[in-house]
Amino acid sequence: MTDKQRQMIADYLPHPRDPELAFGEYYVKDTADRVRKARITTILPGELFEDNTYLVREVSTGKRIDAGYGDDWHGFTKAKLYDNKQDCKDETHYFYSEWEELRKIQEAEDGQTDAG
Repeated sequence: MTDKQRQMIADYLPHPRDPELAFGEYYVKDTADRVRKARITTILPGELFEDNTYLVREVSTGKRIDAGYGDDWHGFTKAKLYDNKQDCKDETHYFYSEWEELRKIQEAEDGQTDAG
């Protein structure tokens, strides 16, 4: 892990992944700033220089969670999906969509540290 990656992990991923999340589940903030556990249901491809967006439904109710655009065809960017509740509350990587790559690096490093 590089020093830059280590700093980005400290800034963007201060808390570990929530082990209760299943594959495709994330935490998101709804338009009322409530943190809700959601499942990705649709991936909408981005245009040139734009990220894909994700339509999500709340895990407990199955209702679609509005990303705040007032439009069924605008979802959450990857930067607005979180793998733990506290980071979602704190919006730690609100503008950084590549955070999952950092999480993989972090977890691989932690695995090496535990084994060493």
